[in-house]
Amino acid sequence: MNPLEEQVQLPDPSIKFRVHPLDLPEARKEFLVGWALGIVATPQVYTALLAGLWAVSNNYVTPVLVPLVLVVTAGWVGSKVTRGAWDYIPRRRHDVDRRTPGLTIAAALLKSVALFAGLIGFMAWTAAQDLVPGFSPYPLGMGAAIVAIMVVGLVSKLVRHKTTDLLADAINLGVVAAAVWLGFGLLPEGRELAPTALIPGALILLGVWLIWLLFSSWEFRRNHG
Repeated sequence: MNPLEEQVQLPDPSIKFRVHPLDLPEARKEFLVGWALGIVATPQVYTALLAGLWAVSNNYVTPVLVPLVLVVTAGWVGSKVTRGAWDYIPRRRHDVDRRTPGLTIAAALLKSVALFAGLIGFMAWTAAQDLVPGFSPYPLGMGAAIVAIMVVGLVSKLVRHKTTDLLADAINLGVVAAAVWLGFGLLPEGRELAPTALIPGALILLGVWLIWLLFSSWEFRRNHG
């Protein structure tokens, strides 16, 4: 048994067998820190950082690599902290199906607002450029890819009747779609983009998203067996 399990008073299993870190004062802080870092380690925040850095950087490498390093670091640290929170509880008693609507909606809002702010910053920078060549379709391509992924995810949950997180997903999708629509609808350069110009940005985002999915799946199996 993990020594951490002996340091906390778990609920009587005959009364409450399944336990979540939020039920334990000793584990709650670690879980919330991991939750916050997990928000940073998402494709939405990566795209937001990329869009924001694109407006202040004078090259094409920094906006891609710096957010990637930040997101990967946040994901790695967050996974360790979250694992520590779950280690207070024996695996057979992990309440992995616990629904936390407040945290879920808060995470959706934070991710969508971050992406919205990043894309708005990118659009403000674009509008201030005197020359069209200063415009880059990368952030808009990534934003469009995120919207497509979110639509697929929402439809998938509807088909499988997983309706518990639909409100959070709908909020997230609405805010992100609005930001991307502003990019395509209000910027002259956005309206003139050929679909093929969006492919590089979309491919980068798809790669980040696939890595995020694989990491999330691996981390879940590692935490809960």
